[in-house]
Amino acid sequence: MTAIISNTFIRHFTGTKIHTVLICLTGVVLLSGGCDYYTRDRVARDIQESRLKRTQRMLTIDFDPNASEMEELEILGGTVNLDDCIELALIHNKDVQNAKVRLLESQGQMTEAVSTAMPSVVISGSAMSNDNTGFDTRSETYMLQLLARQPLYLGGLTGAALDAAVVFGYQTRQELRQTIQAVQLQVRQNYIAALLAQELVNVSLQSRINAQKLVEESQKKLRYGSATRFEVLQAEVRLNSIEANLIRAQNEASLAKTRLLDALGVSQLSRVELSGKLEYEPVQIAEAKCFPIAMQRRPDLLIGEAMIRLALDNIKQAQATNRPKLYLQTTYARSKPSISENFASFANTGSGEEDASSSIDLGGGDSWDRTWSTGLVLEWPIFDGFATDGMVVKAKAFLQKQKIALQKLEQQSQLEITQTLLYLENSEKFVKVQISNVQNAEEALRLAQVGYREGTVTSLDVISSDLALAQARSDYHNAVYTYQLAQLNLNAALGTIGEEPLPLLIPEIETSYLQEPPDEDKINNQEANTEDNIQ
Repeated sequence: MTAIISNTFIRHFTGTKIHTVLICLTGVVLLSGGCDYYTRDRVARDIQESRLKRTQRMLTIDFDPNASEMEELEILGGTVNLDDCIELALIHNKDVQNAKVRLLESQGQMTEAVSTAMPSVVISGSAMSNDNTGFDTRSETYMLQLLARQPLYLGGLTGAALDAAVVFGYQTRQELRQTIQAVQLQVRQNYIAALLAQELVNVSLQSRINAQKLVEESQKKLRYGSATRFEVLQAEVRLNSIEANLIRAQNEASLAKTRLLDALGVSQLSRVELSGKLEYEPVQIAEAKCFPIAMQRRPDLLIGEAMIRLALDNIKQAQATNRPKLYLQTTYARSKPSISENFASFANTGSGEEDASSSIDLGGGDSWDRTWSTGLVLEWPIFDGFATDGMVVKAKAFLQKQKIALQKLEQQSQLEITQTLLYLENSEKFVKVQISNVQNAEEALRLAQVGYREGTVTSLDVISSDLALAQARSDYHNAVYTYQLAQLNLNAALGTIGEEPLPLLIPEIETSYLQEPPDEDKINNQEANTEDNIQ
């Protein structure tokens, strides 16, 4: 119907009339589509309604397990451990989701690279109606063409594109691995930070218990006349000070949980409790193994190697621009009027014969002409204004830049490993010092409490001892947190966090046993000597 209306307009309206009709048709289309949809107010209303719906879904307590994880934030409840947190983060963390989506991009690039070696088929057609104003001559031409082309040689472009697609897929997987390791590091750091905050809350709670005991003991001694009102006030001030510290510690524990929930990618409406405690577990690191492991396992170094190979592929693709290209091409076409009718019309016009049929319809025959051709097509750009040379120079410069970037990453890796090893060693020493410090502070508080009950020391001595114990316990937990954080940073610097444990130092006796099988003759001689000694 549209073709008939358009043909009627072209035959009966010319010049300005056609422009007027087109403008009217455009107005009709806009009115039928709704002009209000394209206004700024309508767009603003739609966006605000979308935000309102998402806000209502995020604030709902009942989580729909059938909803897409890209649309809803899961609300957690109950007790979770570190393994649960890592599993949740790998599912719900948005950085991991974006990295997984990027894998689809690598698949698309592989398909695009394969397409350079695949045949291409193009169908084209045209229908032209010519109306010359002032002349009683009208003509209509129709053409339909099918073009098929198979590349035979593209100057090395196909091989470079396929290799680049494979390398890009490898690079994307390493980027996903890098993202997962970063998320694992973030979750583990936030988890032990939340454990630290909870331990500091426990320290404040224990200090409050001690302060309450001191207040009760002071009031009791005041009733019996063995203490002054000043000592009671000192004990109450200490209790109030501990209450303030407890409030700050509880607030920091809540903030630590919010940071953990954000790293997990779940809703802030979640109410979870963390299992586990912040404990000191000493390890002995095989420092000689750290740097070789990092050179082979760190994702950023593997990505740097992939970038160098991609740069080499870019050079090959740039060099293939001005090389010859060979195609196998087939063309099939149908046209109306046919070529013979066109020649007849041209002959009649050239001879001056102007009969009624020729003046009314030039090429108005009903026959369709059919043509087809098959052969080899060679394309060889002889001169492109040095554009190819410029692309090659730029690609080689990019290659050099990637090599320098990889060297910088290697230096940075060595620096990170050295610093984390030193940091781990110092933090372990600090933990050992704090262990003895806590033991001494606990004994000092016990002696002060006994002495206060017996009247040999004042309440100020008890308060000072309790304050020292609280500080020693806080320092110990901070030292353990620092020590575990150093282990996490070292594992991340090696590029094996969440994949492999830290390389531990094996004792020499175990190393010799693992490397050398036991000598049976030597064992028999040792047993014989033992029996002789017994006799």
